Amino acid sequence: MPTINAGRVGRIRGTPSTNYTTAKTSNGSTATDSPTSNDSSAIMAFFSSGRGGGTFLFHRTYIYFDTSGITAEVTSATLKITGVSSNSSGCVVADGGNAFGGDGNTALATTDFNAVDIGGSPTAYTNQFSWNTSLNSISLNSTALSNIRSQSNTIFCVLNNNNDFGSTTTTSTVQAGIAFGTTIQLEYAVAASSDITSLNTIARASITSFNTITLADIDSINTIDN
Repeated sequence: MPTINAGRVGRIRGTPSTNYTTAKTSNGSTATDSPTSNDSSAIMAFFSSGRGGGTFLFHRTYIYFDTSGITAEVTSATLKITGVSSNSSGCVVADGGNAFGGDGNTALATTDFNAVDIGGSPTAYTNQFSWNTSLNSISLNSTALSNIRSQSNTIFCVLNNNNDFGSTTTTSTVQAGIAFGTTIQLEYAVAASSDITSLNTIARASITSFNTITLADIDSINTIDN
């Protein structure tokens, strides 16, 4: 299947707050664009107890792909990320909005922390999944497949599911690491195309068989690909 390498990757450390919602929706405190080493807290929901109810902190990873060359219907897609250490209770991939300037030409910034739109209407691209300390092959849902086809620039955000993307207040620290020195990839498949638009003036969509053979079982007719 065709594979695209990530055009840009970055991790953002949020801004610590004693308020759970504020920690999730504020700008970040530090943005690391194009990291190249292992990061054990690339995806994190942090909590430290203390006065005032404790401190909350979140880390999110954003990934950009140039998908302008994908014009056919995408039938499946897998995001491939090499993980390192993890004690995460679960992660999710979401729509990364306009991080990286929306086109991958701008370094990841602290103002991109909430490009995933937590507190608004974030769009999930996967169900919750467990993080592996080796290769994570993450299947993307139908919403992601549609956007990969329709968007020239596709941006993903990988974050903690329950405590960051979701609304369950964290009372401990869970994190998952990424080997940023490895290449993050998007593998995809597209629907088979047909060069036959009609047969004997009958539109292809109205043809179910040819000479009693089901059309789906025919590779070509008179040397024209089906």
